[in-house]
Amino acid sequence: MKNIFFIILIFLFLNLNANAAFLNVTIDYSKSSNCKLDKQILKNEIYDYKEFTADQINDNKERKINIKAIKSQELNISGLSEFFTNAPNGAIYDTQILKDNTILLRVLTNDEKYSESVFINKSTGEMLHEITTNIDTPNQGKEISFFTCDMR
Repeated sequence: MKNIFFIILIFLFLNLNANAAFLNVTIDYSKSSNCKLDKQILKNEIYDYKEFTADQINDNKERKINIKAIKSQELNISGLSEFFTNAPNGAIYDTQILKDNTILLRVLTNDEKYSESVFINKSTGEMLHEITTNIDTPNQGKEISFFTCDMR
């Protein structure tokens, strides 16, 4: 049963990536939240999915993010990264979801070689921020950061 659920989850994720500009913002939403870094996983030329605790990382431990969504129109998250705050011209808003307890946003550069994704569970305050560089190359890099946010 778990394998079937996992396969369905992967299929849905791949399907979301295949449909450019997937938009499912079901409510108007505006929230500011303080987020604290819990851990980070890096994959690059030096590290192969190596995990670092917040104590091992010198900077970027806390973020104040602002989430703004307009029903059926857009989802924006600022304060998490420069890329999300000031998305470049031609950026592709691949996935925008804000439903009950789930927020998911994925944005790519117009050449589709760099992307950032964020997933937030509004009820628990868990947030995952993923940066992917050199997409579709052997040197693909990942930076996956896990945060705990005050979503009250």
